[in-house]
Amino acid sequence: MDREPLIKTLGGRVTCLRCQALSKRSQLQCKKPAIKGKRVCSNHGGKSSGAKTPEGKQRRDNARLVHGRETRTLRDTRKHKLRELRELEAVMAEIGMI
Repeated sequence: MDREPLIKTLGGRVTCLRCQALSKRSQLQCKKPAIKGKRVCSNHGGKSSGAKTPEGKQRRDNARLVHGRETRTLRDTRKHKLRELRELEAVMAEIGMI
């Protein structure tokens, strides 16, 4: 499906860029105009400028990132524990315990 690049506003008197975001459910293009200099409207992240200062970037990097029910630290902890478990199983197999 092709996205429409332009939209007419103010009764057809003004032409501006159209938001390029798509709906997850219907796969239809957003009907709002994009923010000047951006590709998307304010609802879809056009107002976001991201972290600018080194402190803000550090805070962003250290943020508690959650995906589903897990944080990054929880996944890292599980990964290390499973690695330890595999090493123990390998040692046990070498000495004939399993």
